[in-house]
Amino acid sequence: MSYDGIVLRAVAHECSQRLIGGRIDKIAQPNRNEIIMTLRNQSQNYKLLFSTLAQEARVHFTTSTVPNPPQPPLFCMVLRKHLEGGKVLSIRQSGLDRILVMSVQVTDEMGDLVERQLTAEIMGKHSNLILLDPVSHRIIDSIHRIPATVSRYRQVLPGFEYVAPPAQDKLPLWEETEDQIGPRLLSVGLNKALDNILLAVYAGIGPQTVQELLHRAGLEPSQTLEFFGQYEYHRLFQVIHSMGKDLSSNIYHPEAILVEGVPKTFSAIALTQYPAHQRKGFDSVNELLDFYYQNRGTYNLFRQKQTDMEQVIRREQERCEKKAGLQAAAIQEAKEAQRWRLYGDLLMAHAYQLPQGAEARVPNYFEPDTPEVLIPMDPTLTPLQNAQSYFKRYQKAQHTARQAQAPYEETLQELTYLDSIGASLSTVTELSELAEIKEELQEAGYIKAATVKIGKASRGGKSPKPGKKAAVQPSPGQITIDGFQILYGKNNRQNDFLTMKIARNGDLWLHTQKIPSAHVIIRNPDRREIPDAVIQAAAKLCVWNSKAKLSLQVPVDYTQRQNVWKPKGAKPGMVLYENYRTIFVGAAEQEITAWLQGK
Repeated sequence: MSYDGIVLRAVAHECSQRLIGGRIDKIAQPNRNEIIMTLRNQSQNYKLLFSTLAQEARVHFTTSTVPNPPQPPLFCMVLRKHLEGGKVLSIRQSGLDRILVMSVQVTDEMGDLVERQLTAEIMGKHSNLILLDPVSHRIIDSIHRIPATVSRYRQVLPGFEYVAPPAQDKLPLWEETEDQIGPRLLSVGLNKALDNILLAVYAGIGPQTVQELLHRAGLEPSQTLEFFGQYEYHRLFQVIHSMGKDLSSNIYHPEAILVEGVPKTFSAIALTQYPAHQRKGFDSVNELLDFYYQNRGTYNLFRQKQTDMEQVIRREQERCEKKAGLQAAAIQEAKEAQRWRLYGDLLMAHAYQLPQGAEARVPNYFEPDTPEVLIPMDPTLTPLQNAQSYFKRYQKAQHTARQAQAPYEETLQELTYLDSIGASLSTVTELSELAEIKEELQEAGYIKAATVKIGKASRGGKSPKPGKKAAVQPSPGQITIDGFQILYGKNNRQNDFLTMKIARNGDLWLHTQKIPSAHVIIRNPDRREIPDAVIQAAAKLCVWNSKAKLSLQVPVDYTQRQNVWKPKGAKPGMVLYENYRTIFVGAAEQEITAWLQGK
């Protein structure tokens, strides 16, 4: 993302058009980094968000509603005292820097009209929101106070004179000329990378805008001016002049870039460097920013919950792997215990002629050539007692193996089940789908049902009583291909619901071979011949909702629904099937996205 000077210029322009002459009705501070100002102008209400959060510092209109603390913070009360009821005189940007100044006319305690300025500095971890008296140029207060212990150059404290951030001596794009572009770029450095040169020369542009400029000019960011000729300078000037002309006229083309439906970046200009299917246009930059940050907020919440559950799964997998290792070692020890039985038998057979000692060398009558076997012995015991000791070790190992075999198989089944939940977590896209997986983890006892924060959950919570209705109703996904409805589960509960409740005999059932994935059903109530293209599409959907989604050729088994059954006591999503065929497919993001969007 790139909230650069160009984005702020667009925000300032749109805010000026809508807010100048308007009144500030309410001011709220939902958290230590945000101020939300409600304004009214020409019978319209606007909510203007100021954020100083390091990675998300910004100013824009918003439609979101955020709960406020019961007691407003000090800075909020200062803003209310000095700005509420005030009239917006101007909203301007300082050059092309990321500094926005809102001038407000208010009535002071004496009943006189005075001016106040609210200055938003969008500068990453140094971002701030400062209330000023423009006449005395003194700071009234700020959302983040900066004492001398933090910055000797620039203190931001009530009563101090406001010192603006150092100005950057850079050129707006629209002021560039073709005869000066060469000398100007060369003055930065002949051997420096082109993208760094543009960042050093032009005002208001961030790395993303530079990448777009170079993409449009057909130049590489790592190029140096050493190999530049007249053609390269001319091509670069044309792109800079064209973009600068639009920006100077306040012509913008706001776009967000979506990857798998998640906004990854945004810009006030068209981002032609990205494929068309990832680009989403907006009518205004404010609308773009509100969309981006609201969706990123939802996405961040989604990722946090997803990560918490992934940690639960990882913890349980590590527990099972450790347990399976111990069980496998016990079983392997029993296999090796056959040697102890052999030692006991051979010692018994030769006990009458063996002396007491640390070892015995005897022929092995159980093999054709009767090779000699060296048997370690306890020198404090007789050969007969050593034989009995070996028999006891053998019997103990056999008993341990018998005790470990069934739990070992159960542990392997649990690992397979945990893998299937992990696969579901890697493919979900909605908070509602995470809620279903969380409920499944609760039912399985991996997290407590009463736990609020998954990250603090511990295993061993009680499962719901049998027959208790699930809090979240499974809702499998669906698409339509060539008139055939294709349903797919996005987690184990959906898979169970889809395969065991929705699917009917005659429907086609699909699943990746030996890889956790979605259960996919092709509905076929009329028992028609299902075209190969439909089966391929369902198989691709199966692969897309699996851990193998990035593989080029994945085996997918398919069979009639009547050939699928659930073993007694099996965990959610665990089934067996027979009489199947296998198809090899890969899943392409663009194709899957088009299907999911109904295109």
